[in-house]
Amino acid sequence: MLERDDFIANFPVTIDIDVQWGEMDAFGHVNNVVYFRYFESARIAYMRHISAKGVFDLGRIVPVLAETSCRYQRPLRYPDTVTVGCTVTEMQEHGFAQEYEIYSAEQQQVVTTGVARIVLLDKHSKQKALVAPELHQEIKMLEAL
Repeated sequence: MLERDDFIANFPVTIDIDVQWGEMDAFGHVNNVVYFRYFESARIAYMRHISAKGVFDLGRIVPVLAETSCRYQRPLRYPDTVTVGCTVTEMQEHGFAQEYEIYSAEQQQVVTTGVARIVLLDKHSKQKALVAPELHQEIKMLEAL
């Protein structure tokens, strides 16, 4: 069994989400697409942390999900509360890679892992944008916590 506090210590950003009855499928467990919503919620929380200093505030450069995957290890069921952790694992020229884990309070363990690749896009030109030094620094500072 993994303690929630130990899980949280592995991630600079975590969020808690209550599993909803309506998220379950005909097999009595959370539908596979819902996990991607959990990842999305954690990704948005992460973006809010790094955009607090205005990197994305101008609305010209936007982060876009380019690729994502999920590894289901154990099924989730209602009722439960999950903690979703998000971290940047690799900086790239035009974005970065993230990893996610979902921790079940009911099962007291990680039940799902995922990865994503985020690409920065210039809204006006529709072309990839370079990671600004300010953004790189914000991510570095957040990850150091």
